[in-house]
Amino acid sequence: MNRLDEAVQFFRGERSFHRLFCEMKKKYESLGRIGGAISVTSFSTEEKEAIASFFGKEMSRVSLAAFEQQLTNTRFAGISLIELLEHYFGEPFVTKKEQQIEAEREKEAYFTRLMHTYRAQRDWLIAVEKQRFVQLAYQQNPQTLETAISVVCRALEQLPSTYVRLPVFAQQVANDPHALDLHTLAGKLLLSALQFYAEKEYDLSSVEEVNELLQSCHLLREDVLNFVTCAGVLAETEKGRHLVFAAACETNTALNVPLREVMPLVRAYPSIGNTVFIVENAGVFSTLVDTNVPLISTNGQLNLATMWLLDLLVKEGVTLYYSGDFDPEGLKMAQRLVERYGSSVRLWHYDRSDYLATKPTVPLPDERLAKLQSVTLHDLQPVKQEMLRRKKAGYQEAIVEELRKDTY
Repeated sequence: MNRLDEAVQFFRGERSFHRLFCEMKKKYESLGRIGGAISVTSFSTEEKEAIASFFGKEMSRVSLAAFEQQLTNTRFAGISLIELLEHYFGEPFVTKKEQQIEAEREKEAYFTRLMHTYRAQRDWLIAVEKQRFVQLAYQQNPQTLETAISVVCRALEQLPSTYVRLPVFAQQVANDPHALDLHTLAGKLLLSALQFYAEKEYDLSSVEEVNELLQSCHLLREDVLNFVTCAGVLAETEKGRHLVFAAACETNTALNVPLREVMPLVRAYPSIGNTVFIVENAGVFSTLVDTNVPLISTNGQLNLATMWLLDLLVKEGVTLYYSGDFDPEGLKMAQRLVERYGSSVRLWHYDRSDYLATKPTVPLPDERLAKLQSVTLHDLQPVKQEMLRRKKAGYQEAIVEELRKDTY
């Protein structure tokens, strides 16, 4: 038996050294060298006595260098601490730095292989690799990530040329209608890919912009519960006049029209005049319907069905008058309408004096006020600044009579 084997046999026989050896192993792997010290204050009495016997004195801390030096004073002189520890544990040590280098090498090989396998999507894979949710998914389970990427790459190759509902498309691509649900890893990857290849930038934190992105690729997330509320609007399909819209106008009936019924329309226009009034809230909409004017309610958000109908109206040269709540979300909706439809939109009772007329009393917390930073439209700056000063919201229900006067 050589001296190294003898040393290993000795320390394995002295079990009181095991905890110290485990701690020294961790320290070496962490530092990448013989250095640092181990506190032994929490060790057992037997463990402390064994260490004291080895050093010839009581120790509260044991440095790795001191332990290696003490070995030279025993019959195991000439054996390095790293040799002793590796043979004691029966495996070569890998430092944290070496582990990181190897992990990075494995990750690079992993993504290189994916880029080779899915060459058509190579540019997207290069970009998505850097995204945090992908890095996290790789750390958690590389195989799960690869499976999701495989599904998305197949989806990109099979994007439909006519409108398909997302669950139906997922069934076709992955034999699972939920494979591309947007809360799943594959769903998030799909949005990343569609955004990467899209001609414009979409805000993926916005439900409606996500829906619009999907729609641009002929994918429909929801086409029944996604609806537009309207009155006084006529419409046509390729077959001619839409009888439901016509009957609603004749009887001054409000309609909730699902996206699936809006999509076949080729034209939309006011039943009278060339103006459509848009309000944010259903209660205000219901109040104004009695005035028998062309009217749309966003119900608090610009969903895809509403934007689809507005697109058709603007295409006909219609002027849109928008009135919303005096809160950050209302201002952002007003700005979005102007950004999308330009000079076709008029802000309607939506300035500083109208805000003050609502007698704003509902406090706005800082996190909502922070949303006003993205409101950059010139015409909204006076009301934005007043809102920042008062830190209170006003609501269009307070000025509904003024709105009603304009619709007679």
